[in-house]
Amino acid sequence: MYTVLWKCLDKEGLDACRVTQGPGGWTIEGTAVFHHQGKTASTANLHYQLRCDSHWASQEATVQGWVGTRNIGLHIARGTSGTWLINAQPDHSLDGLVDIDLGFTPASNTNAIRRLNLQASETASTVAIWLDADDWQVKRLQQTYHRVSPHAYEYASPEHHYRARLEVTDFGVVSEYPGLWRMLGMDENQ
Repeated sequence: MYTVLWKCLDKEGLDACRVTQGPGGWTIEGTAVFHHQGKTASTANLHYQLRCDSHWASQEATVQGWVGTRNIGLHIARGTSGTWLINAQPDHSLDGLVDIDLGFTPASNTNAIRRLNLQASETASTVAIWLDADDWQVKRLQQTYHRVSPHAYEYASPEHHYRARLEVTDFGVVSEYPGLWRMLGMDENQ
């Protein structure tokens, strides 16, 4: 088990997370509490859980909590036919996607980083199921990861003209997300 604490850099807030391995794969879960800078500034308290198989392919995610006066209750799950379900409703626009990216936490970069398992100087493009923290809608998000060193990736979201150099731990957890998140500590517990 790994436990992580991140501090928000662009607003007040923290994210406490743990990553555990079980018989069926991996679970990333935590709680993010932060001052949300959406259309109206408000406080957010969101608990998340992301389950992945043993190869780090996302299987399901839940997000529960609130942002200001808005309650958030989201369940993303891979159906038996491979179709993704958003709160039990099929969304065929997500067919074939493998990663889930919860846009309010750096925790959900771990599953893509671990699944891609890039060697130094390798690049991979992927499309994630993305929870957009601006409008709290589930969307497709094109992403590119380029491993520049054992502890760094050049990350890009071309659609949003966004680029950043993500620093990571040996395990693949983000330790520095420039301008957004910085790891305050990480413990490995057996």
